[in-house]
Amino acid sequence: MTTPSGREHRRRRREERSQRAVAAALALARENGLRVEERAVLNDLFSLMVHLRPAPVVARVATYMPKLRTPIVDWLDREIAVTTYLSEQGAPVVSPSRELPPGPHEHDGFWVSFWTHVEPDPDRTPTTSDCSAMLRDLHTVLRSYPGELPMLGADDIPRGLELVDRTDEVLSEADVELLRASAERLRPLWEVPGEGAQPLHGDAHPGNLIATRGDLVWIDFEDVCLGPVEWDLATIMDVDAVAMHHRPDPEVLARCTELRALQVALALIVFRDDFGDMEGWDASIRGMLDMLMP
Repeated sequence: MTTPSGREHRRRRREERSQRAVAAALALARENGLRVEERAVLNDLFSLMVHLRPAPVVARVATYMPKLRTPIVDWLDREIAVTTYLSEQGAPVVSPSRELPPGPHEHDGFWVSFWTHVEPDPDRTPTTSDCSAMLRDLHTVLRSYPGELPMLGADDIPRGLELVDRTDEVLSEADVELLRASAERLRPLWEVPGEGAQPLHGDAHPGNLIATRGDLVWIDFEDVCLGPVEWDLATIMDVDAVAMHHRPDPEVLARCTELRALQVALALIVFRDDFGDMEGWDASIRGMLDMLMP
């Protein structure tokens, strides 16, 4: 259980890291000749995103993910390569910045990439149905991506399992065994490309869509990977929305859904030391564990 003093310590630690992350982004932007008059933090959880006004540039700083994904620069390189390709094909994605080299760049221990800012539509919120509808076209374009990609979960699941042993009282011995047994049972899905494996977004939930006044656009391709299309459908976490636009293999979708629960559970556990004071964090861990077969 997190004490009041523990919560305050975590909060101060997050604030200090966020301040350093913003400073790193500003320093890199100015080193590359970008005029910055104002910064506006758009999101700040596993990564920090800050709009460097007045330029149409958003800096994305990898603040926490390097704990799970090492070296994080490999993930960021893939993301920039894939989104550059998709943008060149006319796919609805937020593209790497053209105002300065998109990176990734390193400063003060942080890895930073730069992206094109798009203005969100305040009157529209992306839905799971939007994700499901847009995935068909995205998958079509991704199939022709010529670069190399890892299998889904091939890096962060093994790393998450390594870090499980360093967690505190949130997990029982039975919980740890459930995580390890689930990973072993699902290993063929996250380790060996199947016959229908193709490039995927990797994390296709509504939080990774931005509604602009003209269209919906995808963001956050850090998880781009190879796997069955059912993996992206599983990350939507809405079987009804999936059924509206797709006819997935039920067995593969069920296994992908369970693997997604394992992936999310491991991430929540790994980052509990950073965010465990936030309301609902431990309940979310328990919810993911409940989705794994005993």
